[in-house]
Amino acid sequence: MIKILGIDDFSEIYNKRLVNDFPDSEVKSLKKIIDMYKKDMYFVYGYYNENGELAGYAFFINDRTKDTVLLDYFAIVPEKRSSGIGSEFLGKIKEKIADSGNRLILEVENPEYAEDGPAKDYMIKRIGFYKKNDMNLSGVSCNFYDNEYRILYAGEFMDDEEVYNRTHSVYLDFMGEELDSRCVFH
Repeated sequence: MIKILGIDDFSEIYNKRLVNDFPDSEVKSLKKIIDMYKKDMYFVYGYYNENGELAGYAFFINDRTKDTVLLDYFAIVPEKRSSGIGSEFLGKIKEKIADSGNRLILEVENPEYAEDGPAKDYMIKRIGFYKKNDMNLSGVSCNFYDNEYRILYAGEFMDDEEVYNRTHSVYLDFMGEELDSRCVFH
């Protein structure tokens, strides 16, 4: 079951899970997330099993002007991984976003900038997961907070210019004037 979460619920997930599930360099401040949530530019889904236990979570940046939603964080709790829940949850997310008339984009670490080893293998596996779940890998990449990302999108074809414009718009809405010093697109 997917449930939209309020500040208390997603703050608990952020503090207990997200800060451990993602590298420090990728974790935005909870204060910034809450500020954007209050401006109706951020929302969070929890994914729960039949016993009401958290199985996964997804944090989103909402760009109302371009009808684009960026999947900011997506994770399945460790004990539930490799069971198909990630694919099931992502499928439900894609349906909800499409039903709302928005386009879904997401960023993944770019393995082309990683050294060979487990971290690079995990990046390649992550891209494979999204592609297996009908996400489209664009030619757009960006360097954001000193991390190099590739941009993927759901749904009908978008050329790289449209992907670039939508991604840039979401980042600009979220970061404001800080964007120019934090993000370089290619």
